[in-house]
Amino acid sequence: MFKPKSDAVQIGQDSFKIPCRNGVSFNENSILRFDIPRNAGFIDMANSYLQMEVELTNANNTAADQARQPMLQLDRITGASSLLSQMVIRSEGRVIEELRNYNAYAHLHYNATLTEGAMNRRSKLEGCAPSYMPQDNPYFTDNQVLTPTADPTAGGLTVAAECYKPVRRKVLVPLLGGMFSNPRSHPSMVMPLEVEFILEQAARCLRVASKGDNQIFNRCEDIPDASGVAAGAPERRRVFLRERSEFNAIGGATAAATVPANGVEPVEGENQLNKVNNCWWRVGQKICVKGDGAMTGAPTYGAEIAGCVIATITSVRLMSETTAIAGHRNCICITTDVDIMGGAAAVGSNVEVHQLNPLNNDLLSDSGSALYTIHNPTLVCQKVIPPPAVVQQISSAIARGEYNVDIISYTNVDNAIPATQTTSTNIISSELSRVKSILSVPTSQSNTDDLTNSNVLQGQYLNATNYQYQIDNKLQPDRRVDLTKEQFPTVITTPFDNTLKPYRWGSHTTGFHRYETEKALRSSNINVKNLTFITKNAYNLSAVAGGGTGTDRGGILNSAINAGDWLVGRSLGAGVGTSENLVGKSVILYLNYNANSNMVKLLKNFLIHVRTISVSMEGVSIYY
Repeated sequence: MFKPKSDAVQIGQDSFKIPCRNGVSFNENSILRFDIPRNAGFIDMANSYLQMEVELTNANNTAADQARQPMLQLDRITGASSLLSQMVIRSEGRVIEELRNYNAYAHLHYNATLTEGAMNRRSKLEGCAPSYMPQDNPYFTDNQVLTPTADPTAGGLTVAAECYKPVRRKVLVPLLGGMFSNPRSHPSMVMPLEVEFILEQAARCLRVASKGDNQIFNRCEDIPDASGVAAGAPERRRVFLRERSEFNAIGGATAAATVPANGVEPVEGENQLNKVNNCWWRVGQKICVKGDGAMTGAPTYGAEIAGCVIATITSVRLMSETTAIAGHRNCICITTDVDIMGGAAAVGSNVEVHQLNPLNNDLLSDSGSALYTIHNPTLVCQKVIPPPAVVQQISSAIARGEYNVDIISYTNVDNAIPATQTTSTNIISSELSRVKSILSVPTSQSNTDDLTNSNVLQGQYLNATNYQYQIDNKLQPDRRVDLTKEQFPTVITTPFDNTLKPYRWGSHTTGFHRYETEKALRSSNINVKNLTFITKNAYNLSAVAGGGTGTDRGGILNSAINAGDWLVGRSLGAGVGTSENLVGKSVILYLNYNANSNMVKLLKNFLIHVRTISVSMEGVSIYY
């Protein structure tokens, strides 16, 4: 039989798992170590990945503390990659790659390549999520769905077992960097590898659904007048959560009497944050309730929550349209274990419910108030079985000392910019001979360890005015890139669902900045799919004023859609596949700010460069 001639090399494939050699469970700041031995053969590094189970709870807590666990979430764009602060790859003690700020680089990479299809896929495999909304959180179960009740003392969720609880989520983490992006098969028989991951601090990679400033989770309806009601009575222990336009109607449908003040009736079934099964409140949670009227209790441990009542939730109920509690039909009713209301008049309209750290009575935003646990980390390697002729060819090249592999890696250099400094001169140390691009990502140092801040891993605009690089005393580009004309939306009035898609909504950067940034990203071998991720603190919606009505879409939207990564960059070399030798050359970034940028900034500079791995019978050599 005639067979068409083919030049394709037929290879076989298989996979095997390498368990972590130094343990099975890990928390923040731990080190995970994996060994790819000599007998592993040829490895397809580009299709290998890290597999593990993620649990967003502190395994060392008591059962009571675990029952109070807040609904945490990993960074929604980076997913499980946000847990990896650093990756180091060695071969017989020789460092091949040392990738610091790995999760920040991954965040930038995933934002630049983000599409709706990619997000859907990654949310299934990598622990990402469309938003920080409770219904999108992959690390917790839903509350039980309940029938609305007319009686605020009956039905509802009354035990922790009925409420959302943390679950172990198995995730698959593709690995970035040069070695794990190399399309060529890796010969482990002459180059065994040790792969090491350092886990990130919990407060830098975990997020909590937030209303924004000071951990305001919900504004509330006025607490009813409790005058004449005996201490300990149920009326003194209730809070009714206000229907907010961005939360949508409780249960989906909105009657005419409950249409938000802005006159926009929410769409049934869309982002029902006040629905019991998606409610972020649970039985056993520690909260503080603050209002402008007669409250019971006056904690003294924090000025931001002074005068509030510390309580534990005992029930969560969905009030029906037939309830006799005036003005509270279709509302979520939270009952606590202590009196919230004093015996005087009703608390005013400025009632807020905050979530507290279950381990103490500090706001949940405090550093160290939440933890995560990694279980059973495994490096899954794709093994390639080439035909004997290919094996012989590679072996001969190694024997001659002519087996060389180029990988595209990065080196990280950080610069600190003082809060009062509006003109910054940032020296970027480099002794690299083949640099393809520089990506400079400014971040705020003031809120690095805040669970409500989803900007920890991403670059921020921070009122920058212009920038320019200087390489070997030559200014690049030849004129400063003006940033003062950049436009960013402040209030999103389009349907809520659309604001959750950063690849569709984003800032309108100036053409010159957009052009320079895209060139730098593409020179970094990042396949840019959109540029709308270059945003000003994710729409800067947290600055919108208001008490919970009208166009107040501040903190909750900010937390939900914050997926930006503002940066500046410079492509080096004359064209595709080229680079620039920076050995012995000075590299400076002039990055200027206006007077409103009064915060300490950390500038993360990623120098994308080519390094060569040379393998011979004598060992491994690295050239960069």
